[in-house]
Amino acid sequence: MWLVGVPFVNMRIVRHAQNKDEARAMMNVHIAKFIQRCGVKIVVDGTPPTIDDVYVLCYNEASFMDVAVFPLVMWPYIDRVGAADIYAYFPHGRAAMEMAGFELVPRGNRAGTDKLLEKIVAAVKDGERVGWGGEGRIVGIDGVGRFKIGASLIAIRAQAPIVPAAFFGGHHIMPFPSLRAKPGTVYVRFGPPIATDGLVEEDARALADLVQKVFAGMYEDLRKKDAQAAKEDRP
Repeated sequence: MWLVGVPFVNMRIVRHAQNKDEARAMMNVHIAKFIQRCGVKIVVDGTPPTIDDVYVLCYNEASFMDVAVFPLVMWPYIDRVGAADIYAYFPHGRAAMEMAGFELVPRGNRAGTDKLLEKIVAAVKDGERVGWGGEGRIVGIDGVGRFKIGASLIAIRAQAPIVPAAFFGGHHIMPFPSLRAKPGTVYVRFGPPIATDGLVEEDARALADLVQKVFAGMYEDLRKKDAQAAKEDRP
């Protein structure tokens, strides 16, 4: 339902959206129908950043369900976000994604990726809020995968904090690479900002490891929260 409808949503965005907000709204209508059809509930906690903050919002992805939930929760908190260039292969995909504020990462093209990072860093320095996946892909495990240094490099170069946003539950609802979902709850938790003041590019690997550790702790906390909720729901 979700994937088959994407080309039609893309076409509507390209033809009718006048700005980024309208493009995102059209995208969210389609995603919300999918989420509702699957019987998925979204629970958000923690302390979201304020609209006046400038940061690199870092997130994890274990499942296609996390990918679907992301726009529904995160649009108010980011101006643009990095995404896999596979979305460009959908009809009208590249144009629609660009209108909605996605920056497609050219995987396997180091020069292209470096150029994109420069663009993203400049955007953060200009006051934009940017989203960047910590693992750089859907990891397909019940946990947090190895974090790459992309988000850390952006944050260090822009001297902006990293805001962690941990997702839990998508793997249980829609295990990767399954295209079938079952009812359940996706939890999203915003964590305290992680400062990058004074860090240099050589610190990117250590920072990425630190952020990964923070995410692992948040993920396990959400696992406990989900288990407690399930226990309370039992008759």
